[in-house]
Amino acid sequence: MSRNELYINQSFYAKAIKKGIYLVLLHANRVPPHIGIMIDNEYHSLTIKGQELTISGNALLKNIGLRKISTVFIKIKKHPIFSNQHLNESFMEQVKLFDKVNTDGNTCLSPIKLFFEEFYAIGKEKINLVFDLLDELKENDFIEEICGMNLGETNRNIFYLQPYNEADLQQQIANEIKK
Repeated sequence: MSRNELYINQSFYAKAIKKGIYLVLLHANRVPPHIGIMIDNEYHSLTIKGQELTISGNALLKNIGLRKISTVFIKIKKHPIFSNQHLNESFMEQVKLFDKVNTDGNTCLSPIKLFFEEFYAIGKEKINLVFDLLDELKENDFIEEICGMNLGETNRNIFYLQPYNEADLQQQIANEIKK
């Protein structure tokens, strides 16, 4: 499998994703996708506008459905020591370390890199793009299952993320800030 391929190995059930730790790729068909974390039905992310904290998973799913946003949910294996509540509280604090996504190096991946470094021992220096994080998660067998919404046709259950690089990411951030 190439870096931008995601094997969708689970059917989507709204009820199923309300428990556990999920990496959420919103606008999964765009360059770049937006990435956040949902833990036990609470979604958090860093955006151009600022910090999104404790967004109800129900509200997120409703928005995804109404706006037909292509979304991939990647379930991360349960942490062997820390409770989901502790992980949730810690991730919120990590998001709060960043004001918003900007052209000075803060991306939606910034707090997520801290989270995976602290709790899953994935060095943040290894992660610049979503593909880097996905490679590390696959290599360390941290992915439990992957499902999606509004992904359109998939070939043999494989969803392809659009390839991009650091320059594409920075250009898109600059374009979004201008809006």
